[in-house]
Order: sequence, then C-alpha cells, then structure tokens
Amino acid sequence: MMKQLMVFCCLALLLASCKDDAKKDDTAVTTSGSESNATQVALPYELATPYRNWQWGSKENAAIAMTALKSFTDKDFEALANTLGDSIEITLDQYHEKMSRDSALSMFKAIRPTMNELTITMYDYESVISEDKKDEWVTLWYKQVWKDQAGKADSLNIIDDVKIQNGKMIELDEKIQRFPVKKS
Repeated sequence: MMKQLMVFCCLALLLASCKDDAKKDDTAVTTSGSESNATQVALPYELATPYRNWQWGSKENAAIAMTALKSFTDKDFEALANTLGDSIEITLDQYHEKMSRDSALSMFKAIRPTMNELTITMYDYESVISEDKKDEWVTLWYKQVWKDQAGKADSLNIIDDVKIQNGKMIELDEKIQRFPVKKS
C-alpha cells in the first residue's frame, strides 16, 4: 500500500511540474488543426530552423521517388535518369556528396551489381510540402533484401528522404537499420 501511495504521489508531482513548465515555456508551438482547435505544445528542444508548417504533398512526388527506387531495383538506369535533377545531393551511410546526374548514375550502376535478387517491401510513404511551397519531400519506409556476389543473403530497413523540385529528385538522404545477426 505504501509503494502504491508513493508511486501515485510521484506521478502527481511529475504531472504538476510538466504543467508548470508548459506555462513558462516561450517556445510553445501550435499543433496542426483548425484554428478553433489549435493547442499549444511545449517542445523540449528548440528547432534549428523554424517549423515550416508541413502539409500533405502530392502522390505524384511519391510516385517519382518510388519510380527511382524501382528503376534501381530493375536495373533500368534510363528510367532512373528520368527521375533525377541535373544535380543531386546524396547522403548514405558514411557518405555525402553533391554530384551531377551522370555521376550519380555511374555510382548507382557500380553499386547495383553487388546486389543479386534485390527485392523491396514497401512499408509506407509520406509526401509533404512546406506551407510556403518552397520545399517538397517524400519519405519512403521499406525493407531491402538481396544476396551478395557470393550468394549470402542480407537485408536492411531503410528510410529514404527524397527532396523533389520541378518533378525531379534533387536530394536523397538515406538512413539504414541493420538487423541483428541470428543466434545459432
């Protein structure tokens, strides 16, 4: 009984302190929703750049990002070239470079043969556009499975953030999650 009372008191103090902090915080932001239903939420960190009030973007942009991925998977580099801007900034695991479309295609052509039987399982996607309509991004969440040149299978969970401008990819920022090695 004493432990339950102590836990209850700690929870009450925690909730009370959170409410006081929210009242004092000048960095509160309005959550999305109608004007009459807007609420203030205190964020524990200040944003490096102001919030852009992201809104739903177009499915066409999602199609561009997925077409680029499908073209890479299918080794259709002509179709991949059609999705890329004149230059593209690419950020991968331990790699970052801004390059021309031709250089990006050369890189993708060099990487693709290292993956045999490449398959993609798409989990989800989201297309957004900033309120000022200056930035459009698509995020893809998927699993990639392949076999290396020796026939060993491997896989990754991947999140791609793709910046689209004038119907072309101008930035690819990829984050990966490696799966734990199975215990034998």
